[in-house]
Amino acid sequence: MTNDIEESATKEQVQWTETKALLGNDRLLLGPYFTYQFRNSPRRILHALSYHKFAAKMIGTGKQILEVGCSEGLGTLILSEFANECLGIDIDADAIAVAKETIASAKLQFRHADIIGGSFGKYDAVASFDVIEHIFPENEESFLSAVTGNLIDGGMFVVGTPNITSDHYASPVTRAGHINLYSADRLRESLAHHFQTVLMFSANDEIVHTGFAPMAHYLIGIGISPNRSLLIEH
Repeated sequence: MTNDIEESATKEQVQWTETKALLGNDRLLLGPYFTYQFRNSPRRILHALSYHKFAAKMIGTGKQILEVGCSEGLGTLILSEFANECLGIDIDADAIAVAKETIASAKLQFRHADIIGGSFGKYDAVASFDVIEHIFPENEESFLSAVTGNLIDGGMFVVGTPNITSDHYASPVTRAGHINLYSADRLRESLAHHFQTVLMFSANDEIVHTGFAPMAHYLIGIGISPNRSLLIEH
């Protein structure tokens, strides 16, 4: 006697087959970035998506959202779920091509573009995860100034980046691109230079919290209300 499914279907099999038919037969083809993550470090996908969910909750419903460094768009999809409109931009043309082909919709668009020097409109919120650590220090002010330039008065910026204290445990692939790591204090100071209100959160794995920052693997900062009196010379 075996556990193999016989041709005579059980009630459970029939019920599941009928339920599965409601899902349709669409398939999502991942791009190289998320394919690599799923095959080599799938838990990182959970972490990244949980940070996007946190950002979406903090931003609220019915908003216009810009994501800077959206990659292939999976996180942007979460941001867009309860938004009125969402735009994802990235300097990686290949990633944007994947996002356009697989994720884009009427209210979720993608563009191959750089936030520095770019003007995309006035958004209620800008989100950016795992990007600022790739910005060379001499371009940090231009990056943050460009973010505020694309926000409405009273707008919100949600930024996530690995904690510098976690660099000791980073993989060679991760370290290769990290040229500008932040501590919690430095991230707060950078945001405070551009926003009237700053809130800081920590994260370990998929859990976002307000615990002891030096022991956090990941940092999330929220800047609220751009400081329009700040004059940045480029």
